[in-house]
Amino acid sequence: MKKISILILEQSLPSGIVSVLDVFKMAGAVWDKTRGFAVNPLFDIQIVSIDGKPVRYSRSLEIKPDKSIFDVKTTDLIMVPSSGYDINTLGPYPGEMTDWLVHHHVRGTRIAAGCTGVFLLAEAGILDGRLATTHWGYVDLFRQRYPHVLMNPDQMITEDSNLFCAGGGSAGIDLCLYLIERCCDRKIANRCAKILLLERGRDVQPSFAGFYPPMHHQDPQIIKAQNWIETHSSHTFCLDDLASLVGMGLRNFKRRFKNATGDSPLVYVQKFRVESAKTMLEKKSTGIEDIARQVGYDDIGFFRKVFARYVGISPSLYRQKFNRHCI
Repeated sequence: MKKISILILEQSLPSGIVSVLDVFKMAGAVWDKTRGFAVNPLFDIQIVSIDGKPVRYSRSLEIKPDKSIFDVKTTDLIMVPSSGYDINTLGPYPGEMTDWLVHHHVRGTRIAAGCTGVFLLAEAGILDGRLATTHWGYVDLFRQRYPHVLMNPDQMITEDSNLFCAGGGSAGIDLCLYLIERCCDRKIANRCAKILLLERGRDVQPSFAGFYPPMHHQDPQIIKAQNWIETHSSHTFCLDDLASLVGMGLRNFKRRFKNATGDSPLVYVQKFRVESAKTMLEKKSTGIEDIARQVGYDDIGFFRKVFARYVGISPSLYRQKFNRHCI
């Protein structure tokens, strides 16, 4: 029986803690019981905190750990649920906690984190030079804080050197199923997915992410260009003309734009058009070719390629996922 330690913090999301606990408890138990087989739990699960004391999350909800992290001498897997959505509470983390993670990582223990829980792994330094992912809404902050981590926000789940990361929300459950498959086998993981009515094989995040143009930089000429793009993105225009509009040469404009927004002007326009197309696909039954033209693309084939590049799926599949009226 594999030992799992679920690490909880004061700012952890209770739903993330309980969902992890439930999924692993199902392995070898729920499916077998419903089918009349002998129940054979596959995981010994314990909840741990830095001091072993109860953690209160609301007036009516308190979680009591089984032990403190210092009582955990050996474990096969450490799970770190989301650390919450308030980015101001994400670190600094207690040194005893990061040291504990480093200790177990050196010993070869599998360590997994979901959503903002990945920040704790990065804070411990064990993700430096390694592949990771997190919730798409926290990618920019993560990259600022931990530039040595190989962040891949497109992936729903990453694995590198016994370190496992997942995006936010239900990706944490995807991660649990992935780990059940790695620790046991695919058959057991699929049984858990069927019990939970979950589809497996969700590999990418971009279809869930949105494009939020950065407007808080201090370059007024680039802000003027961004505002112009917002109202003219569906038009055909040359970057030379846009650069002239804000009083710059093309080369300087491209450099300033990239520094201010993180994207080249061309990529920025493409992302803006794709975001407009996503909104139309979610709300309207307009044909995809018409939508392509409305956002600025006369070549439907090129539109599909650009859309898939930034969203990870085709326009028609995106519509199926997010526009219930078109099913």
